[in-house]
Amino acid sequence: MEDRQELKRKKEENSAEEQALEEQNAKRAITYQIAKNRGLTPRRKKIDRNPRVKHREKFRRAKIRRRGQVREVRREEQRYSGELSGIRAGVKKSIKLK
Repeated sequence: MEDRQELKRKKEENSAEEQALEEQNAKRAITYQIAKNRGLTPRRKKIDRNPRVKHREKFRRAKIRRRGQVREVRREEQRYSGELSGIRAGVKKSIKLK
């Protein structure tokens, strides 16, 4: 019986210590003074609050837009054997030389 009671006491002590640690790690709410000092600021989008992520996303979108303008370079898998669909005189897919 005494052994069980001692184990029960130890468990209660451990749980009390764990709760104290969790309370220390919890985020504190802002004070009234901080809230008032902030003033009337517009709500920002989540992506706007992290400049590094915003520019990374901007670059990703720019790459997607560029794919529509410039053809992707293809590697030669087999030896060139001419155009399969023939040559169309009205289509130009070249760049002007400066």
